Amino acid sequence: MSPLVSPRRSRMRSHQPALRSLGGCGEPREPRTGSVDAVEARRPALRVVADERHEAAPVAPVLLAGASAWRRAVLRAELRATLPPRTPFSEADDVSEVLEHASSSRMVILAGDLDDTDAESLLRLLGHRHPRLPVISVDTTPPAAAGGRG
Repeated sequence: MSPLVSPRRSRMRSHQPALRSLGGCGEPREPRTGSVDAVEARRPALRVVADERHEAAPVAPVLLAGASAWRRAVLRAELRATLPPRTPFSEADDVSEVLEHASSSRMVILAGDLDDTDAESLLRLLGHRHPRLPVISVDTTPPAAAGGRG
């Protein structure tokens, strides 16, 4: 039986560091002439830049739905104070408009009932049609169990 022989490998490691140290202002240090550093110094420096395609992409609007234009306006004003300044809004006052615009919206906020259905039914309908779409119902009327107290 012959003994197992492993191939000879050089156990000496290069004395060159794997990472180059940077000077005081983030500039590479002066390379030594004829070294690996001199070759690397001729390569263009990598820079982090903003992805202009991502910044220019349109943001999906927040859909405000409700029969009352006044309620939608109040809700929009409150949301503008809390959401980022460039947040787009769209509005709908009936079920067909909500269903048309929901798939292209970031979220749907129900500001009370609509002309042709109540907010709770629309909330369930949107949950079935668009299960990953956030839907919030903001009902300003006090619940019947509270006895009319707010």
